[in-house]
Amino acid sequence: MKEKQGLTYRTKLIGFFLLATVITTLVGLYNYTSSRVLMKNMTDMLNKSQELTTVYNELDQIQNNLEVYLSTRSSDSLQSFYDHSNSISYNNSILKSDAGYSDRGIKIKNLTGMVDHYLKILDETVVDKRNKKINEYTAGYQEAVKEYNYIGNYIQEIMSTDLSDSAQKYIDLKKEADQTAMINYFLFGITIILISVILVLFSIEITKPISKLVSYAKEVSDGNFDVEITDEKTSSEISILYQTFHRMTISIKEYVNELKEKQRLERTLIEEKLDNLKMKNALHEAELLALQSQVNPHFIFNSINIGAKVAMLQGDDITCEYLENFADIFRYNLKGLDYNATLQEEINNVVAYMNLLITRFGDIIDFRLAEPEDDSIKNFIIPRMTLQPLVENAYIHGVSKFEDGGTIELKTAKDENRLYITISNTGDEFPEETIESILNRKLKAQKETSKKGHTTGIGLDNVLNRLRLFYEENNVMNITCVNGKTNVILSLPLNFKKETK
Repeated sequence: MKEKQGLTYRTKLIGFFLLATVITTLVGLYNYTSSRVLMKNMTDMLNKSQELTTVYNELDQIQNNLEVYLSTRSSDSLQSFYDHSNSISYNNSILKSDAGYSDRGIKIKNLTGMVDHYLKILDETVVDKRNKKINEYTAGYQEAVKEYNYIGNYIQEIMSTDLSDSAQKYIDLKKEADQTAMINYFLFGITIILISVILVLFSIEITKPISKLVSYAKEVSDGNFDVEITDEKTSSEISILYQTFHRMTISIKEYVNELKEKQRLERTLIEEKLDNLKMKNALHEAELLALQSQVNPHFIFNSINIGAKVAMLQGDDITCEYLENFADIFRYNLKGLDYNATLQEEINNVVAYMNLLITRFGDIIDFRLAEPEDDSIKNFIIPRMTLQPLVENAYIHGVSKFEDGGTIELKTAKDENRLYITISNTGDEFPEETIESILNRKLKAQKETSKKGHTTGIGLDNVLNRLRLFYEENNVMNITCVNGKTNVILSLPLNFKKETK
């Protein structure tokens, strides 16, 4: 179910326009009505005064026409007389219709009665004149003059009263006009304030959520994609804008995470390729060192020289045995590191190497071998030239440093999943930091001569790197120092299958 959204800004603008129009229209209507009332009052006052003035003037004209006709019997004056008579009758009827029951209304009614009577006297006088009734029209004329003078005085009295009343009414109208103007100003001010307040509120309603959205956008641009975006319900447009921005932020976050994951995978792949390249370089260097050791003139010279001395001092049997051991080692090395071997072949190579050392240095070297009895252990596949460099390292860095010599021991053991090969020697113990450095350093080709064997040129690091590469795991070697004895322990997986070459 959709959440209820606010009105659109278009609807609000139309509503605001209609409200402003209604308020302005009402204020205008009030101003118009007030002005109309004031104008009507002023017009009524002026019309009443004008009506009396018109009647007064008409009476003056008809009296003159009567006198001219009576003296000249002119048809023009007679026609003018009747025209003014009709005009006076018309204006008199208007005065009758406007007469009320006020003091002025009563006076107007009296005036209209006198005017009717005056017109009647005039008509009778004209008729008498036309019938040549001299006495009658003369008496009629005198009465008409008397009536004319009375009516004139009466009109002047009414107009005087009207003038006095008009002054007071003018004052009242002026006060009313001033009040109306004040009310108009007040309404105009209220309208301006109301519209201004509505405009300010409307602008705040628009700018506040947009400013808030700008702050969200700034946080997103700074990398904070977890910013909590609270929806604004001020209008449907703002709500849609917030929802769209929220979805956009989620999309950008997902895209950035995808890019980071892609970069991480690419970096991991590059590191793996680099490690593989380093492993290959280590293997190639180890092969090169092995090849060099196969034709190491110094080693061959010393071996043959020792063989010669032994042959000279002890006889042919010992010489024969020494040279056979040397030939076995030389022949084993010639196969190179590309070929794997069984554990038994590695042990035989170690025995041949130890026979050379024992023949050379005598009883100062005590070599102890625990031959494996299990055929599965004897046939276990292991990289060629793994054990001999470790035994040679045990002699060089352990036993050879003491005049009294020492003991080198090789033994094997296994459990359900792993084969353990231990090469132990007496002598100086490895410093703990050296052990950590050997076991934790990344794969790389080692070139320090102090870590190379004299016989094959393969050092401890190269053996460790080749084992890790061969068995595809890191935890294949451990080094411990206990009670003056250094133990190099190989931990190899029994379930690993790899054919010999």
